[in-house]
Amino acid sequence: MDSKAQNRREAIRRHLHQGEERARELAKETVPSLITGGAGDDPAGVITYTVIGATTGFSQLWLLLLSTPMMAAANSMAARIALAANDGIAAVMERRYGRAVSLTVVLLLAIANVATIAADTAGVAAVLSMLTGLPWEPFVPLVLVLLALFLHTGYARIKRILTGLTAVLLAYLVSAFLARPDWGVVAANTLIPHVTWERGWVIAALGLLGTTISPYLLFWQAGEEVEELRQGVTIQPAREDVSVWLGMLYSNLIAFFIVVAAAATIHATGQEIQSVADAAQALAPLGQVGLAAFILGLLGAGLLALPVLAGSTAYAVAEVFAWPEGLGARVAQARGFYLVLVGSLVGGGVIALWPNFHPADALYYSQVLDGVLLPVLILVLLVLSNDPRIVGSARNPLWVNVMAVITILAALAADFVALL
Repeated sequence: MDSKAQNRREAIRRHLHQGEERARELAKETVPSLITGGAGDDPAGVITYTVIGATTGFSQLWLLLLSTPMMAAANSMAARIALAANDGIAAVMERRYGRAVSLTVVLLLAIANVATIAADTAGVAAVLSMLTGLPWEPFVPLVLVLLALFLHTGYARIKRILTGLTAVLLAYLVSAFLARPDWGVVAANTLIPHVTWERGWVIAALGLLGTTISPYLLFWQAGEEVEELRQGVTIQPAREDVSVWLGMLYSNLIAFFIVVAAAATIHATGQEIQSVADAAQALAPLGQVGLAAFILGLLGAGLLALPVLAGSTAYAVAEVFAWPEGLGARVAQARGFYLVLVGSLVGGGVIALWPNFHPADALYYSQVLDGVLLPVLILVLLVLSNDPRIVGSARNPLWVNVMAVITILAALAADFVALL
């Protein structure tokens, strides 16, 4: 009897140990997706979601809900291509369609990225201005110096700290509940799709799609997966889908409550967002704690996202020209990669200091620009991730293809109306 009991205990212990090992492996595989998801709620994302809630109320919550599987599908395609080809998206495009096509896509990506870098840099500087009471412009060089120190120290160590800091943005969840919206109205707007073909509403929808499914995050996701593979981490596509979903749910959970909080506070009182400080009113129910959460959250999200933005540009350019790449590489080994990365950050900083540059407007409209470029990139990913010459038998599951097509059609419709 004792022998049988001991055997059962040993079996249970082995089972628990195997479960712990699987949990650790999944957690390790989820890190790139969590960083991608956390970077998605950068200052541009936070301001965009706030503007959406402030101007359209709860009316776009259904689109945010729909964008969650869209976002997961897009990142799943990017990761699938990287895992199958053991290379980044731009490199795969270059081999499949030639340099002219890949360079065109990378150029469009670089334009959108530098615009967002300028907006995010100004956004972080504006938050530092709120903290000190000084003008925001002198903080732009300081932000760039901080980023240089992070990259020199080792972004791999710092990014996990910054990802944790973005959790401060969960304060929007508390603020949303304290603002006491009509949760029946919130639920109806979340579950029942409806469209208003008024131009401002459609531009806001385009900004929502652009910030939720940001093109730069897709290139970053693929680059991160390749770096994980090169470090000896074995990732299966099915398990990758799980980790992608976790990262995207984390990102959109924060986004959902930003919209709800902004609708219940700023929209309900008829206020307008003309500056970054105005956007902090969505956390007004939390008083000074809300203001502190806004400042800390945007600082962490901005410092997390800026290297991701510049890094995704550097990955893409390096892949097209087959340069050595990776934030884990030494500068002497990957000069071209780091030149593009630093050039993107400095270029964005210069644009941020352009006369009459308005951080709040730049943060919002940079995401609208991402929305304009979205259907082209999703179409490219859809074709590549279903091409057996690239992914072999690991082609997209049906749900990914369906959500990719819906994303393309929704973005094209919004582009058409917004650009009329």
